[in-house]
Amino acid sequence: MWLEFLVVSLALCALLLVPGYLALRALGMGRVWSVCCSPLVSLSLVALLGQALDLAGVTSSALTLLVPLVAVPGAALAITRARGARELSLPRIEPWLPLVYVALGVALGYNLYVSRLGTPDTLFQAYDLTQHLDLIRSMADSGRLTSLGTNAYLDPADAAIAPVDLSGFYPSGWHALCAVAMMLTGAHATVTINASMLVLPCLVYPLGMLALLALLFPERRAVRVCGALTSLAFVAFPWSLIIFGPVYPNLAGFSLVPIAMALFVHLLGEKGGVSERVRTLATLLVCSAGLALCHPNVLFTCVVLLSPYAIHRICDACGARSLGIVAKLGASAGFAALVVAVWVGCYHLPFMQGTVTHIWEPFAWAWQEIVNILTLSYTFGFHAEMAIQPVLALLVIFGLVCAALTPGRRWLVASYLIACYILLIAATHEDEYKQLLAGFWYTDPMRLAANCAIAAVPLASLGMAWVYDVCLRVVGAYNASRGRAVNAPLVACAIAALFLVVNFMPEFNVAGTHRDYTEEELEENEGIERRDWRKTTHTTFGDYRILAGQVFSYGAPLDQGEHAFAGQVAELVEDGALIVNDPMDGSFLTYGTNGLRVYYRNFVGLNNGTETLESKIIRLRLDEYATDERVREAVDAVDARYVLVLRVDEEELGFVDLRGDYNPYDYDGISSITEDTEGFELVARMDGNLSLYRILR
Repeated sequence: MWLEFLVVSLALCALLLVPGYLALRALGMGRVWSVCCSPLVSLSLVALLGQALDLAGVTSSALTLLVPLVAVPGAALAITRARGARELSLPRIEPWLPLVYVALGVALGYNLYVSRLGTPDTLFQAYDLTQHLDLIRSMADSGRLTSLGTNAYLDPADAAIAPVDLSGFYPSGWHALCAVAMMLTGAHATVTINASMLVLPCLVYPLGMLALLALLFPERRAVRVCGALTSLAFVAFPWSLIIFGPVYPNLAGFSLVPIAMALFVHLLGEKGGVSERVRTLATLLVCSAGLALCHPNVLFTCVVLLSPYAIHRICDACGARSLGIVAKLGASAGFAALVVAVWVGCYHLPFMQGTVTHIWEPFAWAWQEIVNILTLSYTFGFHAEMAIQPVLALLVIFGLVCAALTPGRRWLVASYLIACYILLIAATHEDEYKQLLAGFWYTDPMRLAANCAIAAVPLASLGMAWVYDVCLRVVGAYNASRGRAVNAPLVACAIAALFLVVNFMPEFNVAGTHRDYTEEELEENEGIERRDWRKTTHTTFGDYRILAGQVFSYGAPLDQGEHAFAGQVAELVEDGALIVNDPMDGSFLTYGTNGLRVYYRNFVGLNNGTETLESKIIRLRLDEYATDERVREAVDAVDARYVLVLRVDEEELGFVDLRGDYNPYDYDGISSITEDTEGFELVARMDGNLSLYRILR
């Protein structure tokens, strides 16, 4: 199955590279720049074209979707090349630098993510998983890549028998990308999800950050090189968000933010004529739509991080026209007022209320959260505890000082401080002000910490470049006294190696820190080799590795035995056969994981006014099939063929009861079926009570 993981990862890379690369080259962007920025353009094109095809009633496939995505920008590139169109005036990015970023991304992605999975189809089992898993599978099965009316029953045959109507608008750009990858490779949805979480945060995000750093520091190659080390160095993003919850669309959106920031910085930059700005603006508009279809709150991330830059450029424009300080302040205040007005307006939009009214409780006092921010342990007290990042925190502080002392870069300080302030309010307040500032991210400290980490990367890169310059001067002075030249590459490699070791080191024991283990600890660790016990000296990524290993393991509501049985069922039933199931036993996951066409693909929505009569009869009285005519009519109406029964005695501990709505009697007509129930024939059984029954006609 690891080969399947590799294949779908390469397919995702191709999907994210080829369409966007051709489109950006046609618009005049250089080769290296097109590679770095293509993922956001590609995902936007997939999401927008998929939505357009669905609105036109056309099924998305390799022919209808991918051919236009490649052919149209390819033809545009050929035309612009023939006409000798002028390239965009972008700073130079060394051709070897993207390779360095990708190499480090692959290495860290494997060590910190892939190696923690255990198996490539391992599920992070938490509440939102249901929506993501089912929607990707449903899109791939139906060829409908839509964000309108999304649900787990997009195929016409499934829509006809859907037990509950849960359809509605849901931004599905990332889901569409995964669905297309499934169509191309035939991979499982679980494997595709996991592969996307390697490709987007570990490869796409660093490349986008390289493009941003190249625009911010065109004259400082050292900063661009340091970005390869710092872009994935913050545990807050992407790593903590990966193990916090299955917030895959948001994680994908955050991974694409640096590309959008780079396009915006270039749009308002000093270089480029009208034609160039028009092309950049058109690209940015398409990408903004793609970001919104990935997750709308990443647009607000861009607003927070880029508003200071816009004000900086307004001041520059006023200065270029010899306008005074009053004009600068007035223009800046006018822009800030416009941003605030739009922000407040969006806050009051009806369709945003489900997001902005979500409340996470405060978890820290103000001083504690300030310490958290200074040590980069942004969410200490909210999520699982991880050790601080002292070296990286110092680099951020060095970068803050350098940026504050450099005209033209002070806005980077403002961006980071605003992001940290929003997190501070979210961590310490419980009022309308908190909702207004942080509501677009569900007031979720983990997502707000991601904003801070993204804003901190340029500062950390600048701080590391400053450390490199200092080391170079110190080594140069030392060597000069001995008549030797400075080996700059050797100094750079030494700093890089030292940083990687210190920042990413695992936990370890130090002699002399012996501790006596309690009887409970000895019992808890029974069967585990002593060398694998928790160490006395904690490190940031040592703690992360332990947490990741705990997160990516099968458990209720679908354990390894149930997963294996679902695979056996998939081989036994006919293609397209409808399987009645009790979703509260975890079987709702088998649609996304194994492609079983189960009747219930969620465990919410009962009695919401849209449940069908057939559904209510089946879930409450299916066991009376042999003796009740109305039950037989309901079964015939949906053409149900089988009944799947998994374990039901442990699900109260699983995420199906996260919101306290577990009720074993809601599906009593299904869960009570046994091999002695009249009207049903046992087809397969595993591990005692995992059973598949055929409905006798």
